[in-house]
Amino acid sequence: MKKRILIILMFFILYIPKNIFATFEELDINAKYYGVYMANSLDALYESNSDQKVPIASITKVMTAIVCIDNIQDLNQTVNVNLSEVQKYYNEEYSVAGLRDGQEISYYDLIATMLIPSGADSAACIAINVFGDYSKFIEAMNKKAKEIGMNSTSFTNPIGADDQNNYSTVYDVALMMKYALDNDIIKDLMSRYEYTINDGSITVHNALFILADLYGLDVSKIAGGKTGMTGDAGYCLATYSNSEENPIICIVLGCDIIRGRLPHIEDSQKIYNYVDENYVLRNIVEKGEKLITLPTYHSKKNNIEVSAVDNISIYMSKNEDIDEDKIAIDYSGVNILNSDNKKGDIIGKAHVFYGEKYVGDVDIVLEEDVPFSIFSWSKDNLQYILIAEICLIGIILIIYKKYYRNKKELKYAKYFKI
Repeated sequence: MKKRILIILMFFILYIPKNIFATFEELDINAKYYGVYMANSLDALYESNSDQKVPIASITKVMTAIVCIDNIQDLNQTVNVNLSEVQKYYNEEYSVAGLRDGQEISYYDLIATMLIPSGADSAACIAINVFGDYSKFIEAMNKKAKEIGMNSTSFTNPIGADDQNNYSTVYDVALMMKYALDNDIIKDLMSRYEYTINDGSITVHNALFILADLYGLDVSKIAGGKTGMTGDAGYCLATYSNSEENPIICIVLGCDIIRGRLPHIEDSQKIYNYVDENYVLRNIVEKGEKLITLPTYHSKKNNIEVSAVDNISIYMSKNEDIDEDKIAIDYSGVNILNSDNKKGDIIGKAHVFYGEKYVGDVDIVLEEDVPFSIFSWSKDNLQYILIAEICLIGIILIIYKKYYRNKKELKYAKYFKI
């Protein structure tokens, strides 16, 4: 009997699954469209209906922030709020920051009160004032989307209000988030729990974090992001993880509006947990690793190895090991080193691929001086050496001739006692 129980226990120990979920499909995701990507390369860990054009609600405001920052040189510059003018561009049922009529407020405060609590009034105020023309701002939003590569996106308003021509895709939103994360202002504001504007009159709280707290949801793996919700879009959420080395971007769109639940945050929580349990960040390139060998010119060394400034990493299944044969480097920069290149110089950039997938870029540094060789230089400059030798011989002859003449004159003077 004891033996039989032992066998059963051994069976469960050996065959119990390491994770609750074996695949992404088993996560029971509510979102109709979603994807999770490596932020550095937008390499997809998983996607579902990622190219479907759908409304994205207030995630639109990330593009509003991008266009504002692109076109306002000094974000401390202030504008006066005309509340009646602002309100006519959005339905008053949308989330607002609480701007007051006649209020003087900076563009920085407008961006903050738009991104953090998802203030539609702040978004409309930005769109009215940046170019002095609301329609020109919308044109700029669409132009910027095309520049980023959001080819399946169209904007008709700065707040994400329902409109059949205001739409994007999971992948395009990921592109926009990747671009936004390269901007320190947007990245910082999307990660704030709360924010108080400069004059102290308005304090706002992050819609993502405050809702997660209210519903007891763990969002500790999320560094920041942008929420959205409309009747057509459902619940939407674009977030990025708190990994400094290689964060991931998670996009969930088209979640059902369910009373008493937040399926967009629940879905994101499930996805982040799944990635954490099933994936590991592996270095494709190590900091200080000798990546490329470059030839030298007029040096004591024929070639010198140059190194990566930082790690380049990729998320991989925990069951998968790095295949060195899949790593490829495309280098651009200095092609031939000489003595002008010194230790510590950044001499180029390595574009790193794993298989056919682009992983990221890393600066290439020279970790030693390039020693100059006079002998190597001489081989390539024989004509100059020959000219120098002829000149030297000529100088020697002139000096000798002058010396011989002086000696002869002295002898002559002595002989004749001059």
